[in-house]
Amino acid sequence: MPEKLDTVLGYLKEFPDYNKYVTKKTYTNNEKIVFEEEKAKHIFFVLEGYAAVELEDNLRKTNYISIFVLPYNVLGIDAFSSYPKKKHSITVMSEKLVLYKIDADFLLNILAMKPDVNDFLLTSIADVFARHYALLGMIAKNPKERIYMALENLAVEMGIEDEEKNEIVLPSFINQSVLARYCRTTQPNISNLLTELVEEEFLTSKKSPYRIDKDSLDI
Repeated sequence: MPEKLDTVLGYLKEFPDYNKYVTKKTYTNNEKIVFEEEKAKHIFFVLEGYAAVELEDNLRKTNYISIFVLPYNVLGIDAFSSYPKKKHSITVMSEKLVLYKIDADFLLNILAMKPDVNDFLLTSIADVFARHYALLGMIAKNPKERIYMALENLAVEMGIEDEEKNEIVLPSFINQSVLARYCRTTQPNISNLLTELVEEEFLTSKKSPYRIDKDSLDI
C-alpha cells in the first residue's frame, strides 16, 4: 500500500497545480482532524499514525469508536456522497498523525486521466467498508465475545509481532477506556473481562500495552 500511495502522489506532482490543491498536514495526540467544512470538498490520505472515528451518543453522553483510521487509509468519502451522516469526530490516537489533504475535484479529475491508479483509491475505500461491517458483526455479540473480536481485529490492524515471546503487542494508546468505547461497554466491565483474558492466558497482563498470545489468535 505505501508503494500505491507513492504512485498516486508521484502522478499528482506531475501537474503544475499540485501545490495549490495538495497539502501535507501533521497532527498530535488528541487533536481533532477533518472537519465539517472540509470533508465534503477534500480527500485525505493518511501517511503515518492512527486516529479513531467516534460517534457521539447523546443519550448516554459518551462517544463510541466506530472504526480506527490506519496508515494509508482514505478519509473524506463524504466527498462522493450526499447521504446524511451521523454526527462524528475523528481524533488522533497516536503521538503523531501525518496526512495529505487533497482537493476532491482535483484528485478525481486527474485520476480520470490515469485510471490504473484508481485501484488504490477503490481498494482503500473497500477496506474501510469491510472493517465497518466487521464492527457491526462484533457489536451483535455479548461483551466477552466483543473484546475477543476487538483484540483480534486490533492485532491484525496495528499489532507488532514479538517473535521471541510469540506475542502480538498492541500500541500503548489502546487502553481500557479505548476498548470500552470500541466494544460499546463500560470501563469496569472491560477491566473484569481483561482479568478473565489474563487468567485464560490470552493476554499476559491487563495493563497496556497489551500483549496477546499469538497461538490464541484465530487469524
